[in-house]
Amino acid sequence: PIFLSVGYSTCYWCHVAEKTLYSDPEIAALMNQWFVNVKVDREQLPDVDQVYMLARQLLTGQDGWPNNVFLTPDLKPFFAGSYFPPEDDGSGRPAFPSVLEAVQRAWTDETDRMRRMADQVHAAMRDSQASLVGEAPVAPEQWLARARQILLQRFDPIHGGLRAGRNDTKFPLTPMLELLLADYRINRHPEALENLTTTLDAMARGGIRDHLAGGFHRYSTERTWSVPHFEKMLYDNAQLLGLYAEAYEATGNPLYRLVATGVGDYLSRRMTSPRGGFYTAEDSQVDGEEGASYLWTRAEIESILGAEDAHAFFDIYALAPLPAPLKPGSADADDRGVLRVGAAGNGTRLADRLSRLSPQRRKLLATRDRRPQPARDDKIIVAQNGLAIRALAESGEILGIARYGVLARRAAERVWALAWDPGTAALKHEIFRGQAQIDGYLADYALLGVAMMSLHATTGDEDWLRRAGSLADALLRRFSRADGGLAISSGERQLLIVPEDSGDDIHPSGSSAAVALLLDLAAATGAPRYASAAARALRRLSRRIDARPELWPTAVIAVNLHPPAGDARPASAGTGRFRMPDSADRVHASAAVTFGRTHDQITVTLDVDDGYHINANPASLDYLIATAVVFDGVGPARIAYPEAGRFKPAFAAEALDVYQARVAIRATFPKGALAAGRTVRATATVQACDDQTCLPPADLPVVVDVPDPHPG
Repeated sequence: PIFLSVGYSTCYWCHVAEKTLYSDPEIAALMNQWFVNVKVDREQLPDVDQVYMLARQLLTGQDGWPNNVFLTPDLKPFFAGSYFPPEDDGSGRPAFPSVLEAVQRAWTDETDRMRRMADQVHAAMRDSQASLVGEAPVAPEQWLARARQILLQRFDPIHGGLRAGRNDTKFPLTPMLELLLADYRINRHPEALENLTTTLDAMARGGIRDHLAGGFHRYSTERTWSVPHFEKMLYDNAQLLGLYAEAYEATGNPLYRLVATGVGDYLSRRMTSPRGGFYTAEDSQVDGEEGASYLWTRAEIESILGAEDAHAFFDIYALAPLPAPLKPGSADADDRGVLRVGAAGNGTRLADRLSRLSPQRRKLLATRDRRPQPARDDKIIVAQNGLAIRALAESGEILGIARYGVLARRAAERVWALAWDPGTAALKHEIFRGQAQIDGYLADYALLGVAMMSLHATTGDEDWLRRAGSLADALLRRFSRADGGLAISSGERQLLIVPEDSGDDIHPSGSSAAVALLLDLAAATGAPRYASAAARALRRLSRRIDARPELWPTAVIAVNLHPPAGDARPASAGTGRFRMPDSADRVHASAAVTFGRTHDQITVTLDVDDGYHINANPASLDYLIATAVVFDGVGPARIAYPEAGRFKPAFAAEALDVYQARVAIRATFPKGALAAGRTVRATATVQACDDQTCLPPADLPVVVDVPDPHPG
């Protein structure tokens, strides 16, 4: 029989098993004597993981990793569990040697019974997957309304996030949060926005967020988001970057901008390969100690910052104590805690206070970086890179941060160069140490295709659209089934059962992402083959979506953005995002050329609507977007921004430097640089605010035709 252990590189208990079980010579001897032993990285073989996680759920009613399953030689499961200790530890779990011995004895003495049990489990697995197949009416608006209703019933009204029965553990479950934001944009449902922002605020303040280096940990071990499980995953951080940026666009809350830039900077600094592309994960522990590199005592922080700065720091931040089961064994364990925001308030005032503490955070991070660091999983997984590329491209546009777009394009170019084979029109699943390997899954083709669509939408470059089309065409050739549905793996017939996607949980499924890609391409290109393929795939998913629409947020959003024929609601073309009011609605740009004796000049005039202002250059606070003008293809010798006025909103501790009414920005060029008949293009970046809220920033196009300096 086979002992199969499925895990992944940053799985804490997988590491524990490696040290306490598989590295023990006596235990290893039993394993090698009695079993064929196989270890699988679930991120490399997600289809194998899905098949045998279903077996574990049917056998035990539980899931999670490591997933340890005993199989017959023909791969049928008959016993399953998770981590087993090397010796009886009083927890009720049997020792692993005892498990090995019991399974070996049962297989030897009762082989026929074990095989019958395996056949029964196999039949139950087939029935479970077959129950997912079928059709129901495609009803986008009903699905969205029902999904919203179900999710709102599960929300924690105090601390945000989705409750999971009696378990206080909370995962971000970003696709479900994205559904609430999409619902608010489509239907303006106030409760959807309220629950979303309650969650985003709580996560931004909690210990699940790394307040020094940026980024988010995997999940919270309790309902207040204070004490996390410390591993960091690319797929979480990519999606949360996009979510916080879009929430900032929708609400103007500067706290969301601050959080989004922290996540983006974390991805740039810690998770980016030097040659482009993004690594998979960071571990939760160092030398077997969970969270070791992230924990602090108050005394440590005071010794680094000094008494005065530490006092200001702890006016805002607090240390959340670890619960007893997580306390490491060192002498000062009782004093160490997780950094989180302790001060009351949110939004602009909190963002302002947090921004002022950036020098203290940099000092603490420099000290933390000198500690032993968690291991990093350096696989570059194509599907997860698609999530990161899309998030960086779109958030870079929303936040006005050009380097995010550069990171996105650089990653896309490397993944395309290494993982895509133009000769066979095939995509690989991952890149490791410069080599692409493993045939791509549906999710790889679909999520990279969605990312290419985002690059096309944010750059206007038609090459990204062509690449998205190539991926979609290859996807349809490799994964289309006779009934119109889509396989999740090109090797599905070689597996014990044919696996089916069961929803968008921690990230979009390949099925949902494929529907989104095909619908987006249909809207962008007008090609009917994409629309019809999307309709066929959606029909095969419709029974699953109709039964539990809250589990399919990515598909529900996609079909609401591109409604079926006859639905009167307008869909956005290409980007999958609805047009929200932004600063371009309140600020208007024009330009004029003047010729001097020693130089030429372009004056860019910004007219700001009554009741609004825009930030000066430089801006008063580092998280505010300064008004700026950038010229395309011609460099002025100098750009002179006018003197700022002072504006004191009710929510700010101090007055801000702003421009109001009419603003003249003068760009000086060398004499003769502005040739007659030339068209000069520039972009003015602005963010308009009134005395209570800020609109999403906007890039205003500025076009000026240079006249003849000597007419007639």
